[in-house]
Amino acid sequence: MKMLYHAKGPGGICLVTDASAGAGLPNGSHFSLFGKDCIVEDGVCLLADRSALAGSASRMIDLVRTMVMKVNVPLHEAVMMATENPARAIGLETKGRLEVGADADLVVLSPELELVRTLAGGEEIWSQ
Repeated sequence: MKMLYHAKGPGGICLVTDASAGAGLPNGSHFSLFGKDCIVEDGVCLLADRSALAGSASRMIDLVRTMVMKVNVPLHEAVMMATENPARAIGLETKGRLEVGADADLVVLSPELELVRTLAGGEEIWSQ
């Protein structure tokens, strides 16, 4: 990740996750995905019989936290990689930015980079 960051810079990286229903669950947790029993093991979601992957257990906040704490990327750049860059990459002009005319979708983080609040369209939809 450090090599990618130094090669592409913060404007050239999009953080993405294929998080499934198991995202954020602790190791050993079971969940259902399209009627299939799944399990979280070592941060990965698998079918319970371990025959195939069933998506990622990483949430977007986990990726941002990894970039800040393990790759030593400044928080504002990691947030840009999770918001502005992906929105720009797929042509969503009202997403990924905090400015007049944008959608006012945002999260509030604690100093430890834990989610505290989520707002969509300026309305609170989740709070710790």
